[in-house]
Amino acid sequence: MVVLARNFGKIVRDKRERKGLTIKQVAELSGLSDRGLEMIELGDSDPKLSSVLNIAQALDIDLGEVNMCIYEIETV
Repeated sequence: MVVLARNFGKIVRDKRERKGLTIKQVAELSGLSDRGLEMIELGDSDPKLSSVLNIAQALDIDLGEVNMCIYEIETV
């Protein structure tokens, strides 16, 4: 789902930048590679649910925000 990837990627980048963290730092916290996280932020990767949950935990992203990404896709 490319739309989910783009929407989630925007949330991830926004949260990461607001917290003043680098891609490398968040990748380490979430167990992803730097490139993998970068691809998610750019919307070039459709992340696995486990990756979404790990990133959400690392950045304190409310799962309601992730759910809104999915809801937006279903209503488009």
